Amino acid sequence: MNIAMIGSGHIGGTLGSTWATKGHRVTFGSRDPRSERMRALLESIGPNAAATSIKEAAAFGEIIVLAVPGTEIERVLEEAGDLRRKIVVNATMLFDGRSADAEVRRLANGARVVRAFHTSTWEALATPRFGGANATLFMSGEDEEAKQTVFRLGAEAGFDMVDTGGTEAMAEIEKGLFSFWTALSPQFGRDYAIRVLRREESQPL
Repeated sequence: MNIAMIGSGHIGGTLGSTWATKGHRVTFGSRDPRSERMRALLESIGPNAAATSIKEAAAFGEIIVLAVPGTEIERVLEEAGDLRRKIVVNATMLFDGRSADAEVRRLANGARVVRAFHTSTWEALATPRFGGANATLFMSGEDEEAKQTVFRLGAEAGFDMVDTGGTEAMAEIEKGLFSFWTALSPQFGRDYAIRVLRREESQPL
Protein backbone atom coordinates (compact mmCIF):
# COMPACT_ATOMS: atom_id res chain seq x y z
CA MET A 1 0.00 0.00 0.00
CA ASN A 2 1.17 3.55 -0.71
CA ILE A 3 1.11 5.61 2.48
CA ALA A 4 1.77 9.35 2.67
CA MET A 5 3.01 10.57 6.04
CA ILE A 6 2.44 14.29 6.49
CA GLY A 7 4.75 14.83 9.41
CA SER A 8 8.02 13.12 10.24
CA GLY A 9 8.37 13.79 13.96
CA HIS A 10 7.87 11.30 16.76
CA ILE A 11 4.46 10.06 15.61
CA GLY A 12 4.88 10.34 11.84
CA GLY A 13 8.42 9.00 11.86
CA THR A 14 7.52 6.09 14.14
CA LEU A 15 4.43 4.99 12.22
CA GLY A 16 6.08 5.52 8.84
CA SER A 17 9.05 3.43 9.87
CA THR A 18 6.82 0.64 11.18
CA TRP A 19 4.75 0.41 8.01
CA ALA A 20 7.79 0.59 5.73
CA THR A 21 9.31 -2.40 7.52
CA LYS A 22 6.03 -4.25 6.89
CA GLY A 23 6.49 -3.79 3.15
CA HIS A 24 4.36 -0.69 2.51
CA ARG A 25 5.73 2.16 0.41
CA VAL A 26 5.93 5.25 2.61
CA THR A 27 6.51 8.79 1.38
CA PHE A 28 6.98 11.63 3.85
CA GLY A 29 5.56 14.99 2.85
CA SER A 30 7.76 17.81 4.11
CA ARG A 31 8.51 21.48 3.63
CA ASP A 32 12.16 20.46 3.39
CA PRO A 33 12.38 16.88 2.07
CA ARG A 34 16.15 17.17 1.54
CA SER A 35 16.99 18.26 5.08
CA GLU A 36 19.68 16.48 7.07
CA ARG A 37 17.10 15.24 9.57
CA MET A 38 14.96 13.77 6.80
CA ARG A 39 17.95 12.08 5.18
CA ALA A 40 18.83 10.49 8.52
CA LEU A 41 15.26 9.26 8.96
CA LEU A 42 15.14 7.72 5.49
CA GLU A 43 18.50 6.02 5.99
CA SER A 44 17.25 4.51 9.26
CA ILE A 45 14.11 3.14 7.58
CA GLY A 46 15.48 1.72 4.36
CA PRO A 47 14.41 1.45 0.71
CA ASN A 48 10.63 1.54 1.26
CA ALA A 49 10.72 5.17 2.40
CA ALA A 50 11.11 8.41 0.46
CA ALA A 51 10.49 12.12 0.99
CA THR A 52 8.99 14.80 -1.21
CA SER A 53 6.74 17.85 -1.01
CA ILE A 54 3.43 17.66 0.84
CA LYS A 55 1.45 17.97 -2.40
CA GLU A 56 3.42 15.21 -4.13
CA ALA A 57 3.17 12.92 -1.11
CA ALA A 58 -0.60 13.44 -0.92
CA ALA A 59 -0.95 12.58 -4.59
CA PHE A 60 1.13 9.43 -4.05
CA GLY A 61 -0.70 8.10 -1.01
CA GLU A 62 -3.71 5.83 -1.04
CA ILE A 63 -3.80 6.70 2.65
CA ILE A 64 -2.64 10.06 4.00
CA VAL A 65 -1.68 10.25 7.66
CA LEU A 66 -1.70 13.69 9.27
CA ALA A 67 0.85 13.68 12.09
CA VAL A 68 1.65 17.36 12.47
CA PRO A 69 1.18 19.87 15.31
CA GLY A 70 -2.37 21.16 15.46
CA THR A 71 -1.23 24.63 14.47
CA GLU A 72 -0.07 23.21 11.12
CA ILE A 73 -3.33 21.50 10.11
CA GLU A 74 -4.66 24.26 7.89
CA ARG A 75 -1.34 24.89 6.16
CA VAL A 76 -0.55 21.28 5.30
CA LEU A 77 -4.07 20.51 4.10
CA GLU A 78 -3.97 23.56 1.84
CA GLU A 79 -0.63 22.39 0.44
CA ALA A 80 -1.91 18.83 0.01
CA GLY A 81 -4.52 19.93 -2.52
CA ASP A 82 -7.46 17.82 -3.65
CA LEU A 83 -8.08 14.96 -1.20
CA ARG A 84 -11.52 13.89 -2.40
CA ARG A 85 -12.13 10.17 -1.78
CA LYS A 86 -8.69 9.78 -0.20
CA ILE A 87 -8.47 8.11 3.20
CA VAL A 88 -7.11 10.76 5.57
CA VAL A 89 -6.02 9.49 8.99
CA ASN A 90 -6.12 12.30 11.53
CA ALA A 91 -3.54 11.82 14.30
CA THR A 92 -3.35 15.53 15.19
CA MET A 93 -4.26 17.28 18.44
CA LEU A 94 -5.48 20.79 19.23
CA PHE A 95 -5.13 22.36 22.66
CA ASP A 96 -7.09 25.60 22.13
CA GLY A 97 -10.59 24.27 22.72
CA ARG A 98 -11.30 23.41 19.08
CA SER A 99 -11.90 19.89 17.85
CA ALA A 100 -9.03 18.58 15.71
CA ASP A 101 -11.48 16.09 14.22
CA ALA A 102 -13.91 18.82 13.17
CA GLU A 103 -11.11 20.98 11.77
CA VAL A 104 -9.69 18.24 9.57
CA ARG A 105 -13.15 17.26 8.32
CA ARG A 106 -13.86 20.87 7.44
CA LEU A 107 -10.55 21.51 5.69
CA ALA A 108 -10.16 18.13 3.96
CA ASN A 109 -13.51 18.48 2.26
CA GLY A 110 -14.52 15.28 0.48
CA ALA A 111 -11.87 13.11 2.15
CA ARG A 112 -12.72 9.90 3.99
CA VAL A 113 -11.48 10.96 7.41
CA VAL A 114 -10.61 8.45 10.12
CA ARG A 115 -9.52 9.59 13.58
CA ALA A 116 -6.73 7.33 14.86
CA PHE A 117 -3.21 7.02 16.32
CA HIS A 118 -3.69 9.99 18.66
CA THR A 119 -4.77 8.16 21.83
CA SER A 120 -1.30 7.00 22.84
CA THR A 121 2.13 8.39 23.49
CA TRP A 122 4.65 8.00 20.69
CA GLU A 123 6.72 5.77 22.95
CA ALA A 124 3.86 3.26 23.02
CA LEU A 125 3.42 3.66 19.26
CA ALA A 126 7.05 2.67 18.84
CA THR A 127 6.76 -0.36 21.15
CA PRO A 128 3.13 -1.47 21.52
CA ARG A 129 3.94 -4.65 23.46
CA PHE A 130 3.71 -4.52 27.23
CA GLY A 131 4.52 -7.94 28.63
CA GLY A 132 1.96 -10.37 27.28
CA ALA A 133 -0.41 -7.76 25.84
CA ASN A 134 -0.39 -5.04 23.20
CA ALA A 135 -1.65 -1.49 23.59
CA THR A 136 -5.20 -0.52 22.67
CA LEU A 137 -5.68 2.35 20.24
CA PHE A 138 -9.06 3.96 19.63
CA MET A 139 -10.33 5.00 16.21
CA SER A 140 -13.50 6.57 14.83
CA GLY A 141 -15.09 7.71 11.59
CA GLU A 142 -18.18 7.64 9.44
CA ASP A 143 -16.81 5.65 6.47
CA GLU A 144 -16.82 1.97 7.40
CA GLU A 145 -14.61 0.83 4.52
CA ALA A 146 -12.00 3.49 5.34
CA LYS A 147 -12.07 2.48 9.00
CA GLN A 148 -11.49 -1.16 8.13
CA THR A 149 -8.40 -0.19 6.13
CA VAL A 150 -7.02 1.83 9.05
CA PHE A 151 -7.97 -0.96 11.48
CA ARG A 152 -5.86 -3.41 9.49
CA LEU A 153 -2.89 -1.04 9.35
CA GLY A 154 -3.07 -0.52 13.09
CA ALA A 155 -3.29 -4.24 13.81
CA GLU A 156 -0.41 -4.89 11.41
CA ALA A 157 1.68 -2.41 13.39
CA GLY A 158 0.99 -4.39 16.56
CA PHE A 159 -1.95 -2.60 18.18
CA ASP A 160 -5.24 -3.77 19.63
CA MET A 161 -7.59 -1.54 17.61
CA VAL A 162 -10.97 -0.53 19.01
CA ASP A 163 -13.53 1.15 16.75
CA THR A 164 -15.53 3.60 18.88
CA GLY A 165 -18.00 4.36 16.11
CA GLY A 166 -18.60 7.97 15.12
CA THR A 167 -17.08 11.28 16.06
CA GLU A 168 -19.22 11.99 19.14
CA ALA A 169 -18.12 8.80 20.88
CA MET A 170 -14.48 9.59 20.17
CA ALA A 171 -14.88 13.06 21.66
CA GLU A 172 -16.04 11.50 24.93
CA ILE A 173 -13.15 9.03 24.93
CA GLU A 174 -10.66 11.83 24.33
CA LYS A 175 -11.98 13.70 27.37
CA GLY A 176 -11.62 10.61 29.54
CA LEU A 177 -8.15 9.79 28.25
CA PHE A 178 -6.91 13.32 28.90
CA SER A 179 -7.95 13.00 32.55
CA PHE A 180 -6.41 9.52 32.69
CA TRP A 181 -3.06 10.71 31.32
CA THR A 182 -3.04 13.75 33.62
CA ALA A 183 -3.55 11.54 36.65
CA LEU A 184 -1.12 8.73 35.79
CA SER A 185 1.73 10.43 33.93
CA PRO A 186 3.41 11.69 37.14
CA GLN A 187 3.66 8.07 38.26
CA PHE A 188 4.41 6.26 34.99
CA GLY A 189 5.97 8.92 32.79
CA ARG A 190 5.19 8.52 29.08
CA ASP A 191 5.97 4.90 28.35
CA TYR A 192 2.68 3.28 29.32
CA ALA A 193 -0.53 2.39 27.52
CA ILE A 194 -4.15 1.35 27.91
CA ARG A 195 -5.52 -2.12 27.16
CA VAL A 196 -9.25 -2.73 26.87
CA LEU A 197 -10.14 -6.20 28.12
CA ARG A 198 -13.15 -7.96 26.59
CA ARG A 199 -14.75 -11.30 27.36
CA GLU A 200 -14.32 -12.22 23.71
CA GLU A 201 -11.23 -10.64 22.19
CA SER A 202 -11.80 -9.44 18.64
CA GLN A 203 -8.18 -9.94 17.67
CA PRO A 204 -5.21 -11.94 18.97
CA LEU A 205 -2.60 -10.70 21.42
